[in-house]
Amino acid sequence: MTKEYNVVVDIGNTRIKIAVFENGAILKQFILDQLNELEEIFEKYKGSFVISSVKNDRNTLDKLLQDQSYLYLDHTTPLPIRIDYLTPQTLGMDRLAAIVGGFSQFEKNVLVIDIGTCVTYDYLDHQSVYQGGAISPGLQMRMRAMSHYTSQLPDISQHWENIPLEELGKSTQGCLRVGAFKGLLKEIEGFISDYRKDNDELHVILTGGDSKYFESKLKAPIFADFNLLLTGLNTILNFNK
Repeated sequence: MTKEYNVVVDIGNTRIKIAVFENGAILKQFILDQLNELEEIFEKYKGSFVISSVKNDRNTLDKLLQDQSYLYLDHTTPLPIRIDYLTPQTLGMDRLAAIVGGFSQFEKNVLVIDIGTCVTYDYLDHQSVYQGGAISPGLQMRMRAMSHYTSQLPDISQHWENIPLEELGKSTQGCLRVGAFKGLLKEIEGFISDYRKDNDELHVILTGGDSKYFESKLKAPIFADFNLLLTGLNTILNFNK
């Protein structure tokens, strides 16, 4: 008997992340650069497929995958949570999948903090209702902005890890790193503190490419899950079967 898998696809701005799930666990993961590489994945793994994309590429995918059946995540897709958001059609599918990933772990009282190009804060309340959150600039965006909007400050976004992180910056580049890194760290701690004022049972989950720089430095208790979005997509796929 041919095995059937759940295959989840997260199409981002620069990369395509894929996870193959078997019995609720990730069996394999792939990172693709080109959309046409999806054909090979769909041919190799038989089963159910879900695609989340930050791009408006449904027609391109339909042409590429032809007769392949798949679930395309959008604001009309049935979900295991309720949504209280004024403009659901503008809500990023990556944010939606991540909060469903948080729901799959804790069911309620969840704050997902995704630290990447931007930092997103998404809150699931005590009744498993998604209430929205916040979006702010990510680490490299802050560094680039300081250089872009001034005439004298350098852009340290590509080599900031080589600059010592001090309590007080002792050089212009050091000051830029302290400001960007510790400024974002304090912001994250502030958001967690604010949400905890109204919800002392809050579960905080860190995810995203830059979360590894912050998970050990946060004072508040948190969970780190780099596959949260993929887990959320798998949960959505199972819910729609």
